[in-house]
Amino acid sequence: MPQLTPDFDRVIIYALSPDATHFNNSNYYKEMLLVQEVRISEDYCHSDIIIVDLANYTLGHVPKVSFTDLKKYELCVLVSALVIRILC
Repeated sequence: MPQLTPDFDRVIIYALSPDATHFNNSNYYKEMLLVQEVRISEDYCHSDIIIVDLANYTLGHVPKVSFTDLKKYELCVLVSALVIRILC
């Protein structure tokens, strides 16, 4: 969102394309992490509110989800959150 909330939080919205043929799970996670990295380095806000819109999520997306990619993404988020907590 272009403006902060009244509590100085940044709202970030992620959405999926309804076309599952071009969906790449690892690229989706990479995009989410890159947005967060840019937000951390360039933006000044109190905290993040992340909304993942799954309205277009279909059964065509399910076979493309890799649990190893999901675990790597979770590990990256947890490690980066720990580093940020230690530095601040």
